[in-house]
Amino acid sequence: MPDIFVATDKQTDTPIQPESKPLDLDKPLFLENTNAEDVKPQKSHLFSSFYKNPRGIFVKNQEKDEKILLFIRRAMVTNFKWIFVSIIFLLLPPLAYLFVNFGGQIISFPIRYIIFFLLFYYLIIFSYIYVNFITWYFNISFVTNIRVIDIDFSGLIYKNVAVTKLSLIQDASFIQSGAVRTFFDYGDVYIQTAGTHSNFEFEAAPQPANAVHIINDLIGKKNGNH
Repeated sequence: MPDIFVATDKQTDTPIQPESKPLDLDKPLFLENTNAEDVKPQKSHLFSSFYKNPRGIFVKNQEKDEKILLFIRRAMVTNFKWIFVSIIFLLLPPLAYLFVNFGGQIISFPIRYIIFFLLFYYLIIFSYIYVNFITWYFNISFVTNIRVIDIDFSGLIYKNVAVTKLSLIQDASFIQSGAVRTFFDYGDVYIQTAGTHSNFEFEAAPQPANAVHIINDLIGKKNGNH
């Protein structure tokens, strides 16, 4: 597994004041006048796809004064297709066995050949599941108070890490088309950089409007400081 981010073993919880209210995850995580740096850190979990100020996560070569403001991974619902296909293929052998018995047919292959075939068959299926899961799990994007980091991980042999400073970003926008993307609130976020620098794309990012709002707010601060 590539060393992309490291979670700390110990967490330091900030005491909650009596007048504080619990975070409602069904509501937007930002207000028009809310800064990303001011949002209370959130503890991420294994299947986190969108977190502001994630707690317990660090990027490799993170600078001393650098803070992770946004953690993005493809929306969990995008895994439905390969999960559904995997379940179908996992159930095929027992369904085929029931069908053969129901039809009164007799399988003449030796049992050792059948066992070998099943082991090989399920090895392929579990390899398919493993590759799809780690491809989703390790394709991550980070937005910090200094830079944007986009990590593209494909299969077991390809990894590309692209980094740009906030001062080089000109604009951020998103596209959310289709009923499925609208219903589950995910879309593609595009970050336009200056000059010859590569543009960034966060594919199938959850809460794309929220992400664009945060990035554009950071761009405005950086531009205002110069």
